[in-house]
Amino acid sequence: MNDSSAALAVLTGLAVRLMIPILITVVVVLALTHLDKRWRSEGSTVPLMVKKPECWKTQHCPASRRKDCPAYDSDLPCWQVFRLSSGYLNEKCLACPVLIAAPVPANG
Repeated sequence: MNDSSAALAVLTGLAVRLMIPILITVVVVLALTHLDKRWRSEGSTVPLMVKKPECWKTQHCPASRRKDCPAYDSDLPCWQVFRLSSGYLNEKCLACPVLIAAPVPANG
């Protein structure tokens, strides 16, 4: 009887020691699967088309300066064109009224 209770205790300990990590793994996998589905659905939505801000009008740029400006011919807003290589916005863009007045993208 003592041997059987010891064997039962060992088997119960092994089951608990194995089942807890397995259950945690299953919960994490289910949560990540749900998150992946949500991100995929957000990624497949068509972005809302917003008219590109005409910064040259706000900044009163003459036509001679516009033709040399990379933001004028780009499909991107001016602050995206002048973004630094590190990914940060250019310092002069942060206080620009064009960026401040730009519409904020909404999450669907």
